[in-house]
Amino acid sequence: MKILIIKTGALGDIIISSTFFQTIRKNFRQDKIYLLTQKIYKELTETCPVFKSIFYLPEKFNIVGFLKLILKLRREKFDIIFDIQGNLKTNIWTFLFGGKERYGFYRLKAGRIFLTKGIRKDERIDPVSGVLSILKFLKIRKYIRKMKIWIPKEERIKFKEFLKNYKIDENKKIIAIHPLSGTGWITRRWLKENFAKLSDKLIEDGYLVIFVGSGEEDYVNDIISKMKNKPVNLINKTNLYQLSFLLEKSSLLITGDSGPLHIGVASGTKVLGIFGPSDPAIHLPPDAYYIYKKINCSPCHKKICKSMKCMKEIKVEEVYKKIKEILENGKCLNNNPKL
Repeated sequence: MKILIIKTGALGDIIISSTFFQTIRKNFRQDKIYLLTQKIYKELTETCPVFKSIFYLPEKFNIVGFLKLILKLRREKFDIIFDIQGNLKTNIWTFLFGGKERYGFYRLKAGRIFLTKGIRKDERIDPVSGVLSILKFLKIRKYIRKMKIWIPKEERIKFKEFLKNYKIDENKKIIAIHPLSGTGWITRRWLKENFAKLSDKLIEDGYLVIFVGSGEEDYVNDIISKMKNKPVNLINKTNLYQLSFLLEKSSLLITGDSGPLHIGVASGTKVLGIFGPSDPAIHLPPDAYYIYKKINCSPCHKKICKSMKCMKEIKVEEVYKKIKEILENGKCLNNNPKL
């Protein structure tokens, strides 16, 4: 039997979907499993042993390239197509790709038409339970719920050289901070001055604070300029594997709702998510901690906000207190809101 999984993004969602990939392999041991995604996630997906082959969408959408992809996928004659991306576009693709059975999520009723069986995306369920819920149609009961990033062994050897190059003492207690956010999501960022004050307090407590992530270096440099102490700045200096290893060695990752939050959980480190316009009940993976202020307009899921009240309500002292609770005994109030 041939199975195609459609998952086109984003980074954190694909890491969450690793639970789905592993569950499919566990329950379809002798079958051939394929993935359709974007080339920007090649580093994340190409090392996954679940897939016989990975198909990539055209980098710059053009009708000729997409028609070639349709014909290529139709020739595979898939027995089952899982659309775990779950938008109208990918719903239509399941039909165009010619899957005999098409299971998936949908947001609009029009998308349901193209699926053999579908589930409307549940806005009140944690992301791992959400992505696995589609498997109820196949009466699958054996789930793998632990997220995973598959990293080549040689990358671990290279990582030792990486630590030397940046003069990072791996024996020190490390706290990683990701102060940025996904493209356009300025509202998911905690205030610069708060990150600066919190970082100073942690350095004064003896921790090695390392800023991680990719994006606007000037933004992070502005945070550092507000600090009294000097952190390690690795913005735009790590690839996926290096970041995973660094988080694995860290005592804690502090981040907003972003890709590194999921990388941290998959790497096995403790993670504290600072949530503003997005809802931790549906975006926070299991085994992560969070801080979230429910105000009259949240969660709004807006990318632009003049007041940023939900983030301003989160004070340095309460984040610092939560960090101490997590590091000292692994417990704090208001852990995962649904699990």
